[in-house]
Amino acid sequence: MKLILRLTVAALFVLIGIILFNTFTFKAKSYYSTAPTSTISVDPAVLGEALRFKTISHKAEMIDDSVFIGFHQFLDSVFPLCHQLLKKEVFNQYALMYTLKGSETELDPVVIMAHQDVVPAEYSTLNEWHYPPFSGTITDKYIYGRGALDDKGSMIAILSALEALLEKGYTPQRTLLFCFGHDEEIGGEDGGKTIAQVLKDRGTRAYAVIDEGGNMVSGIVPGIEKPVALIGTAEKGYMSIEISANVSGGHSSMPEKTTAVVALNKALYKLNENPFPNMISPPLEGFIDHVGPNLPFIQKMAFANTWLFKPLIFSVYEKSASGSALIHTTQAITIFQAGIKDNVIPKRAKATINFRLLPGDEPDEVLRRTRELINDTLVKVAIFESFAAPASPVSDYKSKQFERLAGSISSCFPDAIVSPYLVIAATDARYFYNISNHVFRFAPITLTKDDLPRLHGVNERISIEDFKKSVNFYAALIKEFSK
Repeated sequence: MKLILRLTVAALFVLIGIILFNTFTFKAKSYYSTAPTSTISVDPAVLGEALRFKTISHKAEMIDDSVFIGFHQFLDSVFPLCHQLLKKEVFNQYALMYTLKGSETELDPVVIMAHQDVVPAEYSTLNEWHYPPFSGTITDKYIYGRGALDDKGSMIAILSALEALLEKGYTPQRTLLFCFGHDEEIGGEDGGKTIAQVLKDRGTRAYAVIDEGGNMVSGIVPGIEKPVALIGTAEKGYMSIEISANVSGGHSSMPEKTTAVVALNKALYKLNENPFPNMISPPLEGFIDHVGPNLPFIQKMAFANTWLFKPLIFSVYEKSASGSALIHTTQAITIFQAGIKDNVIPKRAKATINFRLLPGDEPDEVLRRTRELINDTLVKVAIFESFAAPASPVSDYKSKQFERLAGSISSCFPDAIVSPYLVIAATDARYFYNISNHVFRFAPITLTKDDLPRLHGVNERISIEDFKKSVNFYAALIKEFSK
């Protein structure tokens, strides 16, 4: 008995020693840029005017030809050197690609992206906007308008940086491709996807691709007071499943024990009570690696020893919807349809569940799992609108390309912690893995908790200071990747 006790105590000391060793050797990552930084002056009115163009892509049939043509003419007039010195190509009427040829053509090009289109402003919320959503109003601190954050602000910042560099006679060693889709908000089929396919057909292999998707965040990462620059190294997959029940209906005064609504409700309850299991995907591993060393000691200890404290980490992330989305494939009931009259039992009921897939969870497996959980002959399960996309591949955060992007961020935001991240929404970047293994998502706009509802919401805005910082970041990025 004494021997067992001694061995137990010894094992405990060894375990504590390993935990403490891992914690004290868990060091923060540092990144540096070799490109010289510069300060570029920019007039916020340029973005304000760009926001006045209603480049909406809520549905393909809603795309207004005259608005996009007017927007393109505006770009030509405001950025004359970009128009004159770069090769400009237009695909499917509206998608734009500008090519700045490098002096060393043997180097693979870099793709820098944003998108022109915006979501509509809901009519029912117009009275909640401080300024009309397409007014491009500029106050003493902010530029208001749909697209300021997503993603016209980045597009105008990219072109502003490029125009300023061209004015100084800038010429890159590496060819730069600036790609601006026009339908990202409705899937990017005619914009980003088309551009990526054109480049693939031309035999282009990109050194790196940089799009929107990650951001600078402040006060959002638990335990971190510094701003955190989140670089998306992958994005979740997307699919929806429709489940439906067909059962004889009739008069509400004589209900059967099982109706279509009852059968559907049971199926939805089973799904809701059985969420997907938690897991640490490769992007989250990178996040833990980079953010963990900057946490208070107890949290740092957990992040340094995920092999032991994984359940604790999961319990923390499960407390918020945004945290939970990072650790498992999510499922959300988004549509429920049944009944037309209060005294008629509906014969048919159906619902749509939207899934956002972690890397590793395949659409076929999600469909199979859903059918097995429901396990009811009265309920039909099918992929909604025959569309399903797996999660994107994962770009390596230990690559030279990631280091160069992180270095550009650190040169402009020296106080920020730079970290890999899993993007939970969809971007045009996912189409570019067919020409590059190094696809990253980052826009240099600082978001707080108060800003998150503004994305696709009411009072979308960007601070004038953030817009100016964005321009200088893209100038640093262009110089860093052009060699």
